Amino acid sequence: MRRYYQNLNRVEIEIFTGCNLRCRQCDRSSAQAITDERMSIEQIDHFVSESIALRWLWYEMEVLGGEPTLHPDLFAILDSLSRYKKFNPDCTIILVTNGYGPRVQEVLRDVPPCVTVENTTKQMPNNIPFNSYNLAPADDTRFANDNFTRGCRIVSECGIGLTRYGFYLCGAGASVDRVFGFGIGISSLREVTRRRLFAQRGTLCRLCGHYKGKDLKVHIGEEVSENWVRAYSKYRVNQPRLRLYGSSSACL
Repeated sequence: MRRYYQNLNRVEIEIFTGCNLRCRQCDRSSAQAITDERMSIEQIDHFVSESIALRWLWYEMEVLGGEPTLHPDLFAILDSLSRYKKFNPDCTIILVTNGYGPRVQEVLRDVPPCVTVENTTKQMPNNIPFNSYNLAPADDTRFANDNFTRGCRIVSECGIGLTRYGFYLCGAGASVDRVFGFGIGISSLREVTRRRLFAQRGTLCRLCGHYKGKDLKVHIGEEVSENWVRAYSKYRVNQPRLRLYGSSSACL
């Protein structure tokens, strides 16, 4: 069985998990596990300082959400990330936005030219086709004998995920932890290795629909498998407490 290579030179930074859309099957669970959680500017500064100190050569940083333009400190975050770009001019900083609504459009007009805007130009607030993220392979008999450590193309193509809870094998995997509450985010860039990220796969990939690869269908339905039904129900009653990136304490 092919095991996907873990890209360590690209990072997706989820600065704001909230969103102005309600897309079904969102692989950040922004609609299904609604929150206004965000990374702080202090966490972004810490990430930049770690990256420079370790001479970590990111070739691409994607700033995303949820919808990142809703973060009240977006421009301070982009300014902080530009400090890393001075260290490594070959790094591309990309702001990924849904482009939906006048508030988002207003913010986008002021994005500095050193940042590339990737606008998915969504035109409606819900019912947007997504891959069936909420159909966990662990709930599918076809994957009953998998150990889930092979990962999927996302770890190779999109690289590492960074959220307010630390580093993950990918952004979609980070969302699994936010909802289920395993608390396995890596708290320091110094501790990020392919072995550590590989170890997350057995826990996170078993619940992520992306793992299914060619068996994953694109649709707009509400279909959610058993593990996700339980997790979303628990989340709505009592959100998990996870340790914050750059901090020794757990969040409330």
